[in-house]
Amino acid sequence: MRENRQDKNIHNILYLNSTSMMSGAEFSLLSLMDKTDRERFDPILLLPEDGSFFKQANKAGIEAIALSSLIRFGEPYRFYKLPKVVNALYKMIHIIKQKRISLIHSNSPRVAYVGGMAAKLSSIPSIIHVRDIHLSPFSQPLKARLLGSLSDRIIAVSSAVKDSIVSVTPSLESKINVIYNGMDIEGLDKRSIHDVRHELGITKNTPIIGSVGLIHPVKGLDILIQSAAIIKSRIPSIKVLIIGGTLLENERNYKYELECLVRDLKLEDNVIFTGFREDVFDLIGAMDVLVHPAVYPEPFPRSLLEGSALKKPIVGTRVGGVPEILVHNESGLLVEPGDHASMARAILSLLENKEKAENFALEARQRVEKFFSLKRHVGNIENMYLKLLGRSS
Repeated sequence: MRENRQDKNIHNILYLNSTSMMSGAEFSLLSLMDKTDRERFDPILLLPEDGSFFKQANKAGIEAIALSSLIRFGEPYRFYKLPKVVNALYKMIHIIKQKRISLIHSNSPRVAYVGGMAAKLSSIPSIIHVRDIHLSPFSQPLKARLLGSLSDRIIAVSSAVKDSIVSVTPSLESKINVIYNGMDIEGLDKRSIHDVRHELGITKNTPIIGSVGLIHPVKGLDILIQSAAIIKSRIPSIKVLIIGGTLLENERNYKYELECLVRDLKLEDNVIFTGFREDVFDLIGAMDVLVHPAVYPEPFPRSLLEGSALKKPIVGTRVGGVPEILVHNESGLLVEPGDHASMARAILSLLENKEKAENFALEARQRVEKFFSLKRHVGNIENMYLKLLGRSS
């Protein structure tokens, strides 16, 4: 991390995140901070606590600060929380002055209430990065207008996210830029993919399908499990990897329901819950088909970029920003959400037609290289920073 923050040619950017646990949003933010041009920008990360994100940032040479009064992911804003919010605001303003912060970048709307207010009181620009559609604060008009007033620009990770905001609050359209998340393709190509089959107890030629992401009802993992029961009737040895962990209590309840469904469908020998894993690329690398069975509008699932970059055939659902990543029948297969029978047919068609699966995978990789590179993502956001800082200086 940079020792001298007094260089007037370098803008210090304060990034806010409401959890120190790692999921798609955190991996995307970490990639952005890591690849930002350090001759122009110096990233500082503010989190509510120490944790895996804190350690990952430090490992990448990024200063991370824990602010315990910052509202955490899943913690509601309530009137009795006002003293905590005020304390976070006061301390954040102090950090802005002490670290000579030029701009605040909130990694979600939920943390942007305090971040946007701190930016206003400190007379610096504020950006809100919107990575959600389902249950986003921007789905409620009053909250959307408040957040809009606290931001100079809004980054939507897909056109689907932008459309969801504009449909509720049309006046915010001029503030919104669609900037797709990006994959570090060069870095990924240099990385060795390790064989995890032996560790998982899976033989060499056994077909593997799987999904990556938080275990949450919106992800439609019950649909994937029901699809697996159909697939098993044709391919008895099929293995299903469910990669990801839970954050909140309702998600743990959902995981229990999934485990019960596995038992009811007699899939105990087929379905593997891996929990949160840092070796996601190795696990995806072991798959024959990556599946994204979401049943609610997914903003822009990172796992599909990862699978595409790794040249894996993909089956997804036609929700949210998924069709912006995958072109049906060209770079993958899309089915309607909640239709486990159609999902099973789509997965089987790729497992049983290797040539088609390989052609889709190659096309998906080309789309990532053309539209979803990390270099393009970082460049678009850096240009936004420069425009805002130019107006504010």
